[in-house]
Amino acid sequence: MSRPLTIALVTSLPGWGGGEKWFLEAARALAARGHAVHVVGQPEGEIVRRARGAGLPAHGVRMHGILDPRTLWTLGRLLRRLGVQVAVTNQAREIRLVGLSQLGRRGFRLVARRGSPDPIKDNWHFRLVYTHLVDRLLINCRALVPRVCDTAPWFDRGKVTVLPNGVDAAALAAAAAPDRLRRELALPAGGLVIAMVGEVGPRKDQRTLLRALAVWRRRGRPGARGRPVTLLLAGEGDALPRLRRETRELGLDAMVRWLGFRRDAADVLAAADVVALPSREEGFPNTLLEAMALGRAVVATPVDGIPELVIDGETGLLVPVGDPERLAAALARLLGDDALRRRLGEAGRERVRREFDQAAMMDRLERLLHGLVDGAPAAPPPA
Repeated sequence: MSRPLTIALVTSLPGWGGGEKWFLEAARALAARGHAVHVVGQPEGEIVRRARGAGLPAHGVRMHGILDPRTLWTLGRLLRRLGVQVAVTNQAREIRLVGLSQLGRRGFRLVARRGSPDPIKDNWHFRLVYTHLVDRLLINCRALVPRVCDTAPWFDRGKVTVLPNGVDAAALAAAAAPDRLRRELALPAGGLVIAMVGEVGPRKDQRTLLRALAVWRRRGRPGARGRPVTLLLAGEGDALPRLRRETRELGLDAMVRWLGFRRDAADVLAAADVVALPSREEGFPNTLLEAMALGRAVVATPVDGIPELVIDGETGLLVPVGDPERLAAALARLLGDDALRRRLGEAGRERVRREFDQAAMMDRLERLLHGLVDGAPAAPPPA
């Protein structure tokens, strides 16, 4: 075992998404390697609840505005008391809160993780923050590096490290309970299931999936061969009421199940025959990573980090953004061809195990954190 570090993983978002999931998995993996790991979040936050449930030290800190003196004092005192050597943050707000609360402290390092395509803003405020507070920028796929950094030409690309999300495919498959979920939802016996998991809104673009399902039904339900087909949509977001109305307007109420937020999202994916992700913007999506690890056939759009995971025709199918006609055709092809679904699912599972193994990703993270604390030079920026 390498020399133990004291690490804080800090997020101010109270909800649950891909970033929070990565933080919890990283905390568990680093703790299992002997490091002193502390999770810091909003007192009512989902990550604090889940971290405590996993037996990890978790600290609720009310994180307000970036210059709120109470937040800076509370957070700063906590990180110093714990002896934190390196903190990993999840949002721009935490970069500022953590960085300012530890300003001038010798030996402290800050890693800012970015998993969304939102760019660094080119203004004096972000320039000061990213130049003087951030020691390393961790991005979860190669495609996001120019999207995040090109808007800030002053940012030192030598501080960038690409670290994809990872998954323990064997553990995920062992824990998944698709039969339980199918019974809970009373899904038709012998039916086919399409699933999508993600925040409900324009970025994930559930609307195009609904329209594709309407196109597919209008064309005579090709590929179904008389079997019932159900679309499971798991997630929450501001667009949910509007999309529920559109579901009714499209006459899809009998086929679509809106599940809301699910803590058993992996079971939703495992219960599916096909997993869809028609996103307009992405990082490196956990939904596809987990679906492929479970051996499910996937159909997605070729945006941002998705082509680094899904190879069209080999480990899944890729369709153009915002194109319900092409998405409907891909769904029909997958629904109607059991052998194709198996082939794509098996190839996807093998690719995930080979290229995106959770333990290998955490080994890389551990080396990165040790290098920062020990003052090792940064790796060359990604091409």
